[in-house]
Amino acid sequence: MLRVPRPSVLCKGGQRCYRHGLCPFRTNHVTVCFRSSLALPARSKARPPAPMNTVEIKGYDGELIRSFGDWEEHALPPERKKLQWKESRSEFELGRSWTAHGAPALPHELMALLDSHEGTRGIVIQSGITQHETTLPFGARGPRCHDLVLHGEQDGCTVTVCIEAKADESFGGTVAEELRKARKRPVTRFPERLDWLTRSLLGLPAFEDHQFLVLSDAVANLPYQLLSAIGGTLLEAKLRRASKAVFIIHEFRTTSTADAKMDDNAKALNGFLHLLQSTNHGRGDELELASGHIVGPISIAACLVAATKIPCDIPLFIGKIRTDRLA
Repeated sequence: MLRVPRPSVLCKGGQRCYRHGLCPFRTNHVTVCFRSSLALPARSKARPPAPMNTVEIKGYDGELIRSFGDWEEHALPPERKKLQWKESRSEFELGRSWTAHGAPALPHELMALLDSHEGTRGIVIQSGITQHETTLPFGARGPRCHDLVLHGEQDGCTVTVCIEAKADESFGGTVAEELRKARKRPVTRFPERLDWLTRSLLGLPAFEDHQFLVLSDAVANLPYQLLSAIGGTLLEAKLRRASKAVFIIHEFRTTSTADAKMDDNAKALNGFLHLLQSTNHGRGDELELASGHIVGPISIAACLVAATKIPCDIPLFIGKIRTDRLA
């Protein structure tokens, strides 16, 4: 006589048969399996293998991030979260990209980018922190806020990687627009900071006079956010005693983005890179930085600036990656 097993050891199909008084072994109505080494695998949609290179990520508040839920809770300060944490926008998609398999892990687009250039190949990302701020000279107001700062190593040397997340948000106002905003404040040292950034990174004065009154046409239309991002990346690398600095734009194409705006961002970035390279003894021809590509090393030419000096001895790499949610 065949001994019928307890319902607890039957698969779901067998349990349904048992409840309805049917034999779970009659092949004319159902085939069942036991919860044992002989069980047939359930049919499910294949998922890509989870990446093995998990990274310790902490939020702005120092709390360890272990999941997307943790990223939502700890990645952004409350005031920024109200404005920036929206599905299909950059901060949300950045967290989603890093926690796609649960615990934070290097997105495959970023892995491929670093591996594509001999200067960044072999970098091992070890840890990171979201919404990290780097103080810029001339006042505590308006530090450079990196969406994500990563600490890595390459051949025993420290490497700093700073990530700027973008959906189709612009690179902020132009230098001229940000200067107009600053001059509306009762007290501001923004003109001095602006002049420090353009002289340090481009070897160009921001103003045509020593009183910081007449803005130079050479820098007026540059995206200020890119100036502060590159300056902040190099200063952060200096603070961490890094041997290399890497600035990466991670853009996200989603149901809420407009391709025309993303194209505008690409033009703004390419124009800035052309000026950055041509003023630092690099390529003088037109440069188009496509997604999945990285340029460098860019060596910032030594310049005499009275305030904090941009580290000229740290090679700079600039790259761009895209996560396409519509593909």
